Amino acid sequence: MRGRDAISKTIATLIIAVIIVAVAGGIAVYYATLPTGPVVKEVKIGLVVPLTGPWALQGMYKKQGAELAIEEINAAGGIKSLGGAKLVLVVTDAGTTAESAASAAERLITTEGIVAGIGAWLSSFTLAVTEVAERYKVPWLTLSFADSITKGRGFKYVFQTSAYSSDMAVLALDMLLELAKAQGVTIKRIALVGDNTAAIVFFMKALRELIPAKGLEIVTDQVFTPPLADATPIALAVKAAKPHAVFYGATNFPDSSLILRKFKELDITLPIIGIGAWLTTPEYVAGVGADLMEGIMAVTGSHLTKGWERLEEKYVSKYGKPFMIQDVVSTYAHIWIIKEALEKAGTIDRTVLRDTISKIHITSGPATILPGGSKYGIRFNEEGHRIVGDRPAYPVIVQWQGGKSWAVYPLEDATRPVKWPK
Repeated sequence: MRGRDAISKTIATLIIAVIIVAVAGGIAVYYATLPTGPVVKEVKIGLVVPLTGPWALQGMYKKQGAELAIEEINAAGGIKSLGGAKLVLVVTDAGTTAESAASAAERLITTEGIVAGIGAWLSSFTLAVTEVAERYKVPWLTLSFADSITKGRGFKYVFQTSAYSSDMAVLALDMLLELAKAQGVTIKRIALVGDNTAAIVFFMKALRELIPAKGLEIVTDQVFTPPLADATPIALAVKAAKPHAVFYGATNFPDSSLILRKFKELDITLPIIGIGAWLTTPEYVAGVGADLMEGIMAVTGSHLTKGWERLEEKYVSKYGKPFMIQDVVSTYAHIWIIKEALEKAGTIDRTVLRDTISKIHITSGPATILPGGSKYGIRFNEEGHRIVGDRPAYPVIVQWQGGKSWAVYPLEDATRPVKWPK
């Protein structure tokens, strides 16, 4: 009996052992098929832009660019390295002051769980917003021009894709003089007209040094605080100074429309070089007329460039606007940069994402729509400023021709040849 009992116990032990091994093996196989990290269904990207007040038009355009990119990305399967997670745009109104923009960014970061952010268009706002983004360690992309957004700031989470304001001033002045020389025109007397927002301040500061250094004269220097109630004093000062050209910076459409209408009323006709994309929006045709806009130029952070015409067709069909401008192009590119970084990082960890953006070099795809991107790709230096080849990001010169704004310089990005204003 004892022998039989021993055999029975041995058999039972073997059966139990087999069951345990089988169960353990099944559990191991089950867990091996599970994701190694948390399942991600959506990735929130924040956008802080003015949606009310004098800069609401620019905010609308930035929102459209982001929406267009996200629609394309989600339609193509989302973020594949995150299991097809969809991008979700969370938009917040920056308001009308730097303080309101900073508060909007803080609410967005602390309540919405965004992985990265974009904004806030106006450099004054962006300086405040990026203070918040850096504090919370949120990767933040901006097209704002002010040098101090990245230069010498020591921030690690801020990435600037546009040219510096000071670099834009150098290029704009050199281009103006080269174009004039090619037309047999001499420019000696220059007027400066600009508001006191950060990007314009940096641009004008550089011009105040550059213009005398080239043996030229600043004949009037008009600075105003937006919103502008009356453009008459500015226009009268320009007319009395008799300049050969005007460098012009009014960062919102209502102010700029007032000034240009007053120029027309006083019959001030001379070359105008605008500072920033605010002077390239389709609303100018309806607001001040195609005839007045004809020949006016602007130096911008980006614009629709050669090779992207089919994208513009898609944009026109979706939003009913006649063409794409800097604000649409830039946020469109920013969303795609974030997308490519998420694919490479394979995580929504914001620190990992920041490290990925800082090292990334995107050589193809929609992110390369930015000036120089098709040739040199998209990458950033150690301060977070975009570099093109071996130099800092450069701007595009845009000119109004036939009721539309076209990229005319540099030549490799141009969609139309430049025409000297008559």
